[in-house]
Amino acid sequence: MSFAALEPQARRQSRLLTVSYFCYFAVLAAFVPYLAVYLDAVGFNSREIGELIAIITACRIFGPPVWATLADKTGKTLPFIRIGACAGLVLFVALLWSSSFWWVALTMGLMSLFWAAILPQLEVLALSTLGQQSEMYSRIRVGGSLGFIAVSLVIGELLAATGAHRFPIYSAILVALLLLSVSRLYEPAKAQHVDTRPEHTGSIWKRIRQRPFIAFLFSTTLLQASFAPFYAFFALYLTYLGYAPYAVGLLIAFGVAVEVGMFLIAGKLVVRHGVRRILIFCMLVTALRWGLMSQLAEVFWWLLFAQGLHAFSFALHHAAAIRFIHQHFPANEQSRGQSFYVGFGFGAGGALGAWGAGLVWQEHAGAELGFMLAAMAALLGACLCLFMRAERGNRGVEHQTRV
Repeated sequence: MSFAALEPQARRQSRLLTVSYFCYFAVLAAFVPYLAVYLDAVGFNSREIGELIAIITACRIFGPPVWATLADKTGKTLPFIRIGACAGLVLFVALLWSSSFWWVALTMGLMSLFWAAILPQLEVLALSTLGQQSEMYSRIRVGGSLGFIAVSLVIGELLAATGAHRFPIYSAILVALLLLSVSRLYEPAKAQHVDTRPEHTGSIWKRIRQRPFIAFLFSTTLLQASFAPFYAFFALYLTYLGYAPYAVGLLIAFGVAVEVGMFLIAGKLVVRHGVRRILIFCMLVTALRWGLMSQLAEVFWWLLFAQGLHAFSFALHHAAAIRFIHQHFPANEQSRGQSFYVGFGFGAGGALGAWGAGLVWQEHAGAELGFMLAAMAALLGACLCLFMRAERGNRGVEHQTRV
């Protein structure tokens, strides 16, 4: 189904949302792989890089619940998206003033805190805009993948040519483009109906304490912890192994390119096989991916294959996770549901993983061990998903489209 099936206003909003996702993930394409390159260039060692990334990631634990509570209480999402983009722009510029450990920690920690306001609310805004056509979410989200690819292909060479110390300048330019795109969005009217399904009655804490959600949350935390060596050190790792900057960018872009294709079919796969089966499968594939990076990263074709698995370890997993959150929480709790997924899963998992990866890495000497520990974390996450409720894919999507 294309955007042409939507009402004119929703169609225009969906296209603007696609651009906003493009800009948001364009920023991440610079920030995630190349923050460590910038920190290395200004003189930090691997332990300090791990600590800084852990501090930055830990701030994602506290930000999402605060922003989500404000969004759900006010019934608005756009103001918080715009606040996050404005703060990101100011703080990237502020990073130019000093490269001391505590200044970088403070500046990037605050940036992470405000940045956490954007994506969960953007997800809610996209689903609210689509309404009964929520299966079209993947078509909007693919804009983010395209943004990541576009920047991945050029940022490595750009930093190599002009100096990694210019990283904050390029990041600030990308955030300014995001701010411009979100300034044109509108707040869709919320559906005025009461959700009477038994699983959506009672307080939000009733749903948070349920075994399926706890299993989902901790499995997501382990998955994100497993991503830490990749997010924190992948670009540095490949440079150490002798890959040229253009090859590093190409490999990162390839991982996201296969993600684009997966997003286009992810909805159908989740409908057919159900959330739990998809999550388990994706985590098993992720364990394989980190094992390959541990043992065979020097062989380009094996590394390319491992990057191709990103279609499952991120894109398909994320599509299933978003569907689970959308089904598990009623409309007036969607922002808080997203905040637990992003804050606890990505924040706590990413911070714990980054801290551990920094300790193990030891200036590349512990790279193999780091990726093997990541594979073990993904395997444990797959085991936790067994405690989620089994469900039929078709029935799951019927529940979602009625939310």
